[in-house]
Amino acid sequence: MKFLALSMFGAASAFAPASPAFTRKSSVQMALPAGVKPILIGVAADSGCGKSTFMRRLTNTFGGETVGPLGGGFDAGSWETNTLVSDLTTVICLDDYHLNDRGGRKVTQRTALDPLENNFDLMFEQMAALKNGETVAKPIYNHVNGTLDTPETIEPTPIIIIEGLHPMHDARVRDLLDFSLYLD
Repeated sequence: MKFLALSMFGAASAFAPASPAFTRKSSVQMALPAGVKPILIGVAADSGCGKSTFMRRLTNTFGGETVGPLGGGFDAGSWETNTLVSDLTTVICLDDYHLNDRGGRKVTQRTALDPLENNFDLMFEQMAALKNGETVAKPIYNHVNGTLDTPETIEPTPIIIIEGLHPMHDARVRDLLDFSLYLD
């Protein structure tokens, strides 16, 4: 039933007229027509419950060429990212908004699961900017070594999905969401 709620809106009918005039910006992303705002979907779930798998399947449902993660990954000897991008969707992992790296959390004696370890102000600013069609320099939390890596450039796509433990925790972010889902 939760997935049905997502599949009820087709890519064209949800954010644009039946025959949208989208233009490709690159081989991966489509440019939004002037005045069209992206749909913002929040997906909350506990650690290890399958959010990433669900996000890959959801991205495939909306179609388009999929790349990811951005940033080169480990094979290129570069920094890692949690962002998944296709022609129509961008999936942002909210772990990227951790305030501290692993070393910093040892000092604060909080886990990454604690809402106090998240930068909700930056998350709100960047989600509002993306919803308004603006490009952002999104932080990256590197799960392999526990560091905060160099930010990556994220351009808005027609559908932006934010996933993590706390996408609905902050009322400002919650108010930006067009759809909210909780995965059990």
